Amino acid sequence: SHGKRDEVRDDCGSREEWTLLFWTSLAVIVPVIITLWCSAQRSKRKTHMKDFFRKSKHGWHYTDLFNKPTYCCVCSQHILQGAFCDCCGVCADEQCLRPADRSLPCKEIMAPSRPDGSMEHRWVRGNVPLASYCAVCKQQCGTQPKLCDLRCVWCQTTVHDDCMDNLTDAHQCDLGEFHSLIIPPHYLYHVNKLRRRLPDEYSKLAFSCGSGWTPVLVLANTRSGNNMGEVLLGEFRTLLNPVQVFDLSQLTPHKALQLCTLLPPGKVRVLVCGGDGTVGWVLDAIDAMKLKGQDQFIPRVTILPLGTGNDLSNTLGWGAGYAGEIPVEQVLRNVVDAEVVKMDRWKVQVASKGLYFRKPKVLSMNNYFSVGPDALMALNFHAHREKTPSFFSSRIINKAVYFLYGTKDCLVQECKDLDKRIEVQ
Repeated sequence: SHGKRDEVRDDCGSREEWTLLFWTSLAVIVPVIITLWCSAQRSKRKTHMKDFFRKSKHGWHYTDLFNKPTYCCVCSQHILQGAFCDCCGVCADEQCLRPADRSLPCKEIMAPSRPDGSMEHRWVRGNVPLASYCAVCKQQCGTQPKLCDLRCVWCQTTVHDDCMDNLTDAHQCDLGEFHSLIIPPHYLYHVNKLRRRLPDEYSKLAFSCGSGWTPVLVLANTRSGNNMGEVLLGEFRTLLNPVQVFDLSQLTPHKALQLCTLLPPGKVRVLVCGGDGTVGWVLDAIDAMKLKGQDQFIPRVTILPLGTGNDLSNTLGWGAGYAGEIPVEQVLRNVVDAEVVKMDRWKVQVASKGLYFRKPKVLSMNNYFSVGPDALMALNFHAHREKTPSFFSSRIINKAVYFLYGTKDCLVQECKDLDKRIEVQ
């Protein structure tokens, strides 16, 4: 009988152990399976959204959490996550995204003007910028917890729903504070209609844009310094014509600067958002314009320093680095007020000693030209950033990587006896 009791106890004990093991395994495996499934669905949804965003006329960006109270422009409901257009400011949750894309037009980069030459406002309802004030009653807009009030996507005028009927020039947009920097849609429309695309024709069309019209092109490197380029691109698209704003990770400066050839000669300014390397890249593209015989279309260059070093920017008075301490509106004001100064550009010819049949390589330089350990360090940094751009998210990390490569070269000494292998003339 004692033996039978022991067997019964053993059976009960083993059964309890197996039950405990089963439930423990289930408690671990089920959350893992759910997490993997959610991750797969999220990845699938992101791929689907990317395809949708690419085909859309809006500049959609998806976010998991809006940084301010936001309401869907279709269903008027409060939303925490969804998509927003960085050109016109339309916001929508995931369910309303397609209806918003169909029914709410974005900024038109090219469109005819009215018969009298004026331009209409393009109003978007709700989600007005923080601390914006009504053009009629001068009271703050967007204070009610709902989709309310209106903003013009071109002149940035904001007005209460109730004040709309009292707005002076409610049907005529003057492009606002930065009218002298914006390329109006009607200008590009008329350029597209020209039979002869000559500089004189562009100058005639420019009269309709005002006497002080000096359009600006924004060229931003999203990989420079602290990776602020992506945010800045959206902010500039909001204030300017989206056709003026270029992402250098998607389009080279050589192609972006061809827009200068459709604008009045000597009027265009280029705002380069990036480090010394990005500025040098743009200046090389300007040199290429000279070789093509496009000297009259060469723009004036201004800088928003986003890089790690920013020596050239600091030399020209644009600062040692930008981290969002001033709004982009002030950046554009600085561009308008800036004085034009000339800068020396030097040519450096690199030839292989003894190999006379090989054509010498010609490089351009601005502040300085480097050969040796520091040049190798910069080259290694650039190659590393091209491979893993997401790792270089701040200037501190960038400087730490520079330090590591500099320390490595002190130990390895790849440039040892360099003075015996090269000759400077």
